[in-house]
This record gives sequence, C-alpha cells and structure tokens, in this order.
Amino acid sequence: MRKKFFFENLTRILIFTLLPTILITLIFIAVLLPSEEKILQEENHNKLALIQENMELLLNDSNKVMNLLNLPTYANSIYQILEADSLDYINFRTLTQTSSQLNAIVNSRSYIDSIYVYIPNSRGKYLTSGAHIYTLDGFVDTNWLEICGGNSPYRLIRRQATIYPGIKTSQDYLTVVQENNKGHVVAVNIVVSYFKRLFQNLNLKNGEIIMFVDNGTLLLSSSQDRHIPEILEKLDNGDHSHTPMEIGGMLVFKTHSAGTGLDFISAVPKKEIYSNIRRLMALSVIAGGVCIILAVLFSIRYAVNVSRHLYSILDLMEAAISHQELPPVKSHDNSLYSHIITNMIQTFTQRDFLQVSLNEQRFQAMTLELSALQYQINPHFLSNTLQMIDFEILRMAKRPTAANEMIQQLARFLQYSLSSPNADVSLEQEIQATGYYTSLMSRRHTDQLEVLWDIDEEVLAYPIPKLILQPVIENSIKHGMQSQDRPLHIRIQAGPYEEKGLRILVKDDGIGITPENLKKLQSTLPDFEGFQESHIGLQNLFRRLQLRFSPSQCSILLDGQPEKGFSVEIRIRDLNTGLQR
Repeated sequence: MRKKFFFENLTRILIFTLLPTILITLIFIAVLLPSEEKILQEENHNKLALIQENMELLLNDSNKVMNLLNLPTYANSIYQILEADSLDYINFRTLTQTSSQLNAIVNSRSYIDSIYVYIPNSRGKYLTSGAHIYTLDGFVDTNWLEICGGNSPYRLIRRQATIYPGIKTSQDYLTVVQENNKGHVVAVNIVVSYFKRLFQNLNLKNGEIIMFVDNGTLLLSSSQDRHIPEILEKLDNGDHSHTPMEIGGMLVFKTHSAGTGLDFISAVPKKEIYSNIRRLMALSVIAGGVCIILAVLFSIRYAVNVSRHLYSILDLMEAAISHQELPPVKSHDNSLYSHIITNMIQTFTQRDFLQVSLNEQRFQAMTLELSALQYQINPHFLSNTLQMIDFEILRMAKRPTAANEMIQQLARFLQYSLSSPNADVSLEQEIQATGYYTSLMSRRHTDQLEVLWDIDEEVLAYPIPKLILQPVIENSIKHGMQSQDRPLHIRIQAGPYEEKGLRILVKDDGIGITPENLKKLQSTLPDFEGFQESHIGLQNLFRRLQLRFSPSQCSILLDGQPEKGFSVEIRIRDLNTGLQR
C-alpha cells in the first residue's frame, strides 16, 4: 500500500508540474510562429513601400520640368533657342534662365545626373541642364530619344550612355522619360549607383534581392542572383501583391505602383527569413527540456519527503490506536509531524482557551483605553465649582459680563465632554458642544480666528463618538496660527459618505505643513502610545475611532501644503457598525 501511495503521489506531482511547463512551451511556439511571420511580412512590405516612395519622388522631378513645358511662353522660348542658328542676347538670357531652373532641380537631388528637354524642331536639337544644346545625331548621348521612345506618357529606361563631351566611358543610368500630347519630352538621367546606396541603407538580409520590374522587364536588382529569371517568369502568371509566394527556396513579396507603373519585388531565402524563428524555437525547446528535468527531480524529491512524513504520522497513529508505546521521534525535518500527532488534542484545547482569554483581555483593554481617553473628573464637582465662580463674578460686577458668558460656555462644554464618556451622541449635539469651544477660542484670539460651518441637515442625527471635532479644531488653531499675521479661517463641512456613512472635513488656511512632515504625520497616526493629559491629538482621535468602529470602517486623511493650509478628513463608512454598546 505504501509503494502504491508513493507512485500515485509522484504521478500527481509530475502531472501538476510537467503539464503547465509543456503547455506553456507549446503555446509559446504556437503564438511565436504566426507573430514572427507577420513581422517578417510587414518588414518586407515596408521595404518595398520605401523604395516605391523613392521612385514616385523621381517621377515627380520629371513632372516639375513638364509643368514648365506646359506653359506656352516657356515652351516657345525653348523652341526659339533650339531653332536659332546662333544665340542673340535675348535667347542667351532665356537659355541661362532655363538652365538655372533645371540645375536647381539637379542640385537639389544628389541622385540626378542631368536633365534633357526636347521640343520638336527642324534642327533635331535638345537642351540639357548644363546649358548645352546638342543634336540628336551628334557625338554626345547619341539617339537617346529613340532609345527612350514609347507609347506611354511615363517610361523608365535602363541604359548605358555617354552624356558629357570628352568622356568616352559610358555610365549606367536609369532614365525617367515623360512626354506630353504635344511631343515635348523630358528625360531625367538618374545614376544607378544611387540605388546601390539605397539598397545598402535597407539593411538587406543575406541573399535578399530587391528588383524593379517594368511590364515583366527587369530594370534594377540589388544582386545578380540565379533565381531572378525564375522569379520573373513565375510572377508573370498572376498578381501576388498581398500574399508572399515561394519560388525556388525564396519567399517573394510583390507590390505595384500605379504612379510609376513598376512592380517592386523582394525575394528572401526561406532559410534566412526563418532563422530567428528556428533559433527561438530551439531556445524554447531547450528551456522546456531543462524545466521538465528539474520538475521531475523536484517531484521525486518532494514525493519521497512527503511519503516519509506521512509514513511517520501513520506509524504514530497506529501506535496510538493500539495503545502501544509511541515510536521515538527522529531529529530530522519530519519531527514536526510526530509532534502534531502526539500533541494534537492538547494544542487545539490550549489554542481555544488562549483565544477566549485573549478576546477578554482585548475587550477589557479597549474599554479601559476608551475610558482613559476621556478625562475621569467628576462632572458635578466641576459644574458646581464653575457656578460658584460665575456667581462670585456676577456679585462683584453687579451685572452679567463677558466672563460670565465664557464660564457658562466652558461649563456646558465640560459637562458635555465628561458625562457618559462611552455613549454616542448625535452630530448635532457634537456641533453644539464644539460651538462652545470655538466661541471660547474666538474670544481668546480676538480678530484672529473665524470658524465657518457647512453642515448637511441630512447627517445631523447621525450617531458618533464624543469629541471628534474639538481635537481637530484645536490642532488647526495651535499649528495653523503660528507666526501668522492674518486671521485664521477654519471651515467645518459634514455630509453623507457612501450609503450609510459620514464625511467630516476640517480645513484651515493657516501656515500649512511640508510634504515631509505631512507624510510622517499620516504614517504615525496608527502608532498610539497611550493617553496624553495635555493634548488629545490626532493620534488619540484616530485610536478612539478605531475602538468605536472597525479599522476598515473608518479612516483619517491628512492634506496640506506650506502657506496653503491644512485639512483633516474623517470618513466613517457605516455608522451602524462598530462595538456594541
């Protein structure tokens, strides 16, 4: 039975440890493949979009020149220059201005080598951006117009040409040709080496090819790969602009530019494009394998320890049931189990007894502390003494004075605070008694204190402990009026909070408090260290509220800034909860 229990326990542990590891590994691989493929496709489409944008900018350069030729006066001026045997002053100025405009475009684009402008004329001449006038059958760039001919208004021609006198070596150009309905032709000669730099900036993967194709004819490619003819042949059979196509071990992406009429193709070797995925999968498998091995070792160790502990407990229980001598408890880590078995009843009995005793002690401590928080002075003795003082002042002054009024207010406040300290009062009674205190403070601080009340009538009947307003107002007077020349204003607000609660806010416009002291004061509120005869304080108030209500039902929030006042907000969530009276 014990062996069976061991293997069953080991199997359960292995299932709970291995199953999450295997599932996480499989989910990771299942999520990784689609996301990586999507990223790779977006990366290739972004590259093709960048190249397409560059090509459309090149076409825009020819549009700028063609827009000038569409102006009748501008085109007529160039025509006069091309038809003239020799240039007079006016034609020379026109030539200079025209060349300057063409050169402005050439100089603003590092990839443009030169611009040709041709307007049909009887002499077969054309104008260049360098202010040169050549003939179509001359010795410079011979027959370029014929080579670049075609029926479409926009054409791109890849050609080898010599376009400067005295230079016999031909260069590789991509010529952008634009022609209007009047036969005016603009040719922008772009240096092919510009595209090589563009390919380098794209950070192409190893073996990746970028191609520009015009109606099935290859214009440019980033390399001379043997797969290019096969790719062009198979791509002609359909449009694969949105879905990559696998051709000869290459993953091919294709986009089409309506503006240039070109197809932009990216071909990446599959082994290169999926290299990151394979590495991540290998790492995932290795990490999963390590986790599985560790899980198996941990499961075996854990099953052995648990079985040994349970076997010890079983031996103890069998010995106890059969009234035999308990086996000795070994000194290793399973001693806890034998202790549980031999002392179970005693432990639970002692715990219940201690719990009852502790609850009684807590109740007594709370009652004593709540009583200690109220001054234990005989209210009758104090009231009679104040009456005697009041009569003596009245007898000597022969009429009521301000001192009589102050003594009466003090007597009422002390009688309110010292009678029945454990009983709740209504908020209205608390406000009335606090009014006696604020009147006394206003007389003490003449013209330096103003108390404003803003009380919602809905909460006047709410039951609350005594003296929760006076300590807060005393705190504002004591700390807010220090070194202050202007009067101190204290506003007391009370209103409902949540469904059955009460919110009280005491806010002054005194000297305020620094952020450091505010944080320290808020954190030390729960640290009540006993009753203070000279001052009840915010800690005392917080402790009284926690004794009356549960800690989760009441809170005190402090706020303030230097020179902007200080506020104390009391929140009681449910006035029907708390200690039973």
